[in-house]
Amino acid sequence: MPELGMDFADRAASTLHSQTFLVANAVSKRFGAVQALSDVSLEVRPGEIVGLAGENGSGKSTLAKVLTGLIRPDSGEISIDGQSVTFSNPGQALELGIAGVTQEVSVVPLLSVAENILLTRKRRFSSMYTQSQLARDAQPLLDRVGLTCNPRAQFASLRPGEYVLVEIAKSLARNPRLLLMDEVTTRIGGRDADRVFEIILQLQSDGVSIVYITHRLEEILRLCDRTVVLRDGRLVGEISRADASGETISRMMVGRDASPYQRPAIAETGTQRLELHKVLVPDIVGSVSFNVRPGEAVGLCGLVGSGRTEILETIAGLRKAEGGEILVSGFAVKPGSLTTARRMGISFVPEDRHKQGLMMESPIRLNFSLGRWRTLRFVSRVQETALARLYAHKFNMRLIEFERKVSTLSGGNQQKVMIGRALSSSPKVLLLDEPTRGVDVGARGEVFEMIKELLEGGIAIVLASSDMVELRALSHTIIVLHDRQVVGALTAEEATEERLAFMMSGGI
Repeated sequence: MPELGMDFADRAASTLHSQTFLVANAVSKRFGAVQALSDVSLEVRPGEIVGLAGENGSGKSTLAKVLTGLIRPDSGEISIDGQSVTFSNPGQALELGIAGVTQEVSVVPLLSVAENILLTRKRRFSSMYTQSQLARDAQPLLDRVGLTCNPRAQFASLRPGEYVLVEIAKSLARNPRLLLMDEVTTRIGGRDADRVFEIILQLQSDGVSIVYITHRLEEILRLCDRTVVLRDGRLVGEISRADASGETISRMMVGRDASPYQRPAIAETGTQRLELHKVLVPDIVGSVSFNVRPGEAVGLCGLVGSGRTEILETIAGLRKAEGGEILVSGFAVKPGSLTTARRMGISFVPEDRHKQGLMMESPIRLNFSLGRWRTLRFVSRVQETALARLYAHKFNMRLIEFERKVSTLSGGNQQKVMIGRALSSSPKVLLLDEPTRGVDVGARGEVFEMIKELLEGGIAIVLASSDMVELRALSHTIIVLHDRQVVGALTAEEATEERLAFMMSGGI
């Protein structure tokens, strides 16, 4: 076993002489009735980027938690540099050079950027450390990830696109030899995502190994030397960069070819289901106007921070419009009233499922039925379970125990619960903010099919997404935003990826 006190350069040099850094052999883990991992093996060599792909519930995040010491496997062996190791907690994994970065930031918002970055190095801050000293220690790590902010600034002052850079800097504070990155670009896009990719490739050139978990197959094809695929907790195979393609990986993940999505035609009708007339959205430059007919989907396209979410939240009543009018089926919606919006048939699926979407420590069945609680005075436990079972079946959520806390589900399954909750109130207008965030390729197709069914049933949909493929697949019309201002609207046929990217970046 490597000596815990060795510095990064010594450890990296010693590792490069060995054929592999880490080997996980026949790892299994069960949670109640769910077999999360079954005899899964993984090998990681120094300076290698290994993609880890699979549907929600396939075991990717469970394997990452085993390798970072967050959970202990029921059986199997993990070895580092040829010697067997056992992790009882993440601290032990960190001592041996294994760190993790996840999609959900683990920070203390009221602390400074420097304090958050150095939390894993200085486990307890005291009067021994001044803010100047902390800032000085954190600055090289900020430089390494290209984050040009004041290290003494409060973390809460950062923009969302910078959160993941702080998480990466925090993991680098312990000089890891292996970094497990789990859906790190889920909340970001554009230039922020490109910066993360640059960091990953630089870490690889420095000899750091990366295990990269993502649902975005284009990222796997761009970054990974080889890709390991899991399905239903089992290893189904691996594929080299030379042989990898989106279609091949998708087929391995779901066990079948993904069927192409066909956007339904809009029913011929002169009525409008949702109308925005010169609505003044807080923090948006100029007014916003558009209509959505029954069975029509309108997409909001723009980089992170462009104003997409603000428009959805204003329609949903979470923000109060400063002027203009919002109508549902010809009736005005009271500005800034979430209750009125819900009663008039507007249902909202927010981007942040942890803070806005779900009651994380409550049962899965209760979370599925939250939409019904808004329209009925009483929902029995039997009704809750029946509703949960209905949507779990629709979303192909296998082996779900409805009394478990929703926090125990994978990120993708939490997203499915949130969409099911929104549909449980039988809305007329459905607002979707990043509807397939954290959802794998198989479940993504299921979400697409559900959206198709909703459109065919006459629901009007407004969706915001940073995924141009998703927008073009689902939307009949796409409204483009840049720098918190609407800069144009395109039909699905006009909206090529090149044109959308040009407009999102400020081109006219």
